Amino acid sequence: MMTRLTCLVILLFCATWLPAQKLSGGFKSGLNFSTFRGPSEMNAEGEALEQFKTNTGFHIGAAFRLSFSDYFGLRAELLYSQKGVDYTYEGQSYWTFVNTSTPQYTVGNRVTIISINNSYIDLPLMAYVRLGRLELSGGINASVLLGSIGTGDLTYSGTTQGGVSLDPFTLALDFNYFRDRYQGYNTYENHVFPVGNSQLEVPKNIGAYYEGADNGEDLFKRTDFGLNAGISFYLNKGLYLGFRANFGLTDVTNTQQDISRFRLDANNGYIFRDDVDKNLSFQTSIGFSL
Repeated sequence: MMTRLTCLVILLFCATWLPAQKLSGGFKSGLNFSTFRGPSEMNAEGEALEQFKTNTGFHIGAAFRLSFSDYFGLRAELLYSQKGVDYTYEGQSYWTFVNTSTPQYTVGNRVTIISINNSYIDLPLMAYVRLGRLELSGGINASVLLGSIGTGDLTYSGTTQGGVSLDPFTLALDFNYFRDRYQGYNTYENHVFPVGNSQLEVPKNIGAYYEGADNGEDLFKRTDFGLNAGISFYLNKGLYLGFRANFGLTDVTNTQQDISRFRLDANNGYIFRDDVDKNLSFQTSIGFSL
């Protein structure tokens, strides 16, 4: 009986309250300027080996507004949104040649430059306050990762454990973080290095996990959560320009594939970095509210 009474009260409340609200829709699109917030790997002297620079992408999607009054309401959106980072590693490192019967380990220096593009479905939910032509908003954001790719190059020079110096070589990086597999590569063309009576080889174009761990994990996690804060300026009743900051709250990388490129452990195994890398993005938008 109490359950039926409760349902009746809720229905009566909705019947009297909802008509007083105004539900409207619209669309928006614009640019994303994104990077990662996280600690850099350090060398033995405490110098940073990594840099996270801004990557440019875009967003597009639908926006919905529930107005409680002329000054206050809720805003929800469904967006396709590109985020990512322009990543650089420069300094002391290692390279393992895996084409021989036993892996051949070298130490040296590498320069890796790669642009990472992560495509998300963003679901922001925010409260807003309208002050004339200005609208201030803030709230939460949930994201689902649809795809993750990276393109760039890697240059390495080093010395084998037997003291043989290797000529510098450059590899193309063509990464698909969801499709690529352990020690995968994208070409049958190799760099070849004669060493004694044998030779070392490495593909000229490698996949995301050529230097990855054989554990079936992807580098990037499928979900992310964060906080939003933004401001919009209405040019007229419907058309507006917007700026928004999105601060990720969760680690977007899996520790099982977040591998140190500075050194191997005492047994020549990978060292996994238990750090936290968070999304940080800024959006500029143009939108129309119906």
